[in-house]
Amino acid sequence: MRHIRTIRRAATALAATALLGALTAPAAHADPGIPTVGYGYPNWSPSVRCIQYYVNQLTDVHILEDSRFGPETELGIRRIQQLASTKWAAAPLIVDGYFGPATGQAVLERIKKYPWLVNDFQKASTCGHYVPSHTVVLN
Repeated sequence: MRHIRTIRRAATALAATALLGALTAPAAHADPGIPTVGYGYPNWSPSVRCIQYYVNQLTDVHILEDSRFGPETELGIRRIQQLASTKWAAAPLIVDGYFGPATGQAVLERIKKYPWLVNDFQKASTCGHYVPSHTVVLN
């Protein structure tokens, strides 16, 4: 009987710890499984919308956030890649107009380092779930 009470208490404590851990987990991150965005790829609309948001927040290119990949979005991605390669002190990126894991990593690291560059950090963090990247970088 005594052992059963001890096991129940331990199980309750373990469940409470797991619940607390889930509630305090980081809010957003990059998901390495998100596919590249660009011409020739299946462009998932939440990914495109988030990329358009990042373009508007981090560059001098301003495009409509309409969730459709087109020439303006490609131009914005190229601008992000140019800035990341020359001014952000990130690893040089190939300026190809494709938003893949390397571009996503550079963008998310930039936002993590300088969160005041975006007007809505919560939105930027949420968008971290919809763009390709190598690692978890926003929390």
